[in-house]
Amino acid sequence: MILKAPAKINLYLEIINKRPDGYHNIESVMHTVGLFDILEFDLNNNPKIELSCSDKSLPVDSTNIVYKTAKKMQKKYNIKQGIKIHLTKNIPTGAGLGGGSSDSATTIKALNKIWNINASKEELESFAKTLGADIPFFFTGGTAKVEGIGEIVTKIPSKNNFFVVLVKPNFGVSTAYAYSKVKMPLTNQHEIHRITNALREKAFTTQVAKELLFNRFEEFVFPENLEIEKIKKTLESFGCASLMSGSGATVFALTSGQEQSDEVVKQLGIYKWNTWAVSSCELHENAGV
Repeated sequence: MILKAPAKINLYLEIINKRPDGYHNIESVMHTVGLFDILEFDLNNNPKIELSCSDKSLPVDSTNIVYKTAKKMQKKYNIKQGIKIHLTKNIPTGAGLGGGSSDSATTIKALNKIWNINASKEELESFAKTLGADIPFFFTGGTAKVEGIGEIVTKIPSKNNFFVVLVKPNFGVSTAYAYSKVKMPLTNQHEIHRITNALREKAFTTQVAKELLFNRFEEFVFPENLEIEKIKKTLESFGCASLMSGSGATVFALTSGQEQSDEVVKQLGIYKWNTWAVSSCELHENAGV
């Protein structure tokens, strides 16, 4: 079985408060885009879990989220079969694009089918929460409101199809680092309903996007990572609505269409940044589930 694991961008991200367990409650709008990791699954004729990866800098042991997901699922459902997984890594790490979370969700969906577990989407989402906060979103995909630590996901029936340029500098930002910089309590907290309403009503013009795109992490990440701020300002100079995704380091721009996306990527050729021109993508309902 071969499955694609999409990246996500955050159109909105506000930090609500810090919880007693050390996590933060957030409100976010996530949106899946067409930059994909590819995962190939083959049954193993022994109980071993074997992971290989196209990116040789990534570990393929129990510290890898894909390996960890398979191992935990095997144990939870008392599966005697093993699995060989090959991960072709296209979504960069430390990018704020949810690559690891998407890979984990895709692994859960695949193994649910291959190992004949046949658990419901709700049960799999509940299991996914034990592995990572962003993982449940990737069972829904498209556009969704995400609350709690990331585990409460509500689909937004948005008809908006975005053309997006992703730009990442040659370094990443760890989520733990970004959260460590957050100073609570926050002043002037934003309200999510304005952007969710605009998305539902298909009123998401460039001007509206410029007003409503918001990511609280920018004020904590930009001061020590001036290059990320430079990317955002450069993208805004093309007239695009632009925002850092997640805890960084990727910044995205919403463009008017494929033609503008290609032109922006071309113009950015003078910088040593990584760029991708992508568009919105929906998850096929219950793919692999």
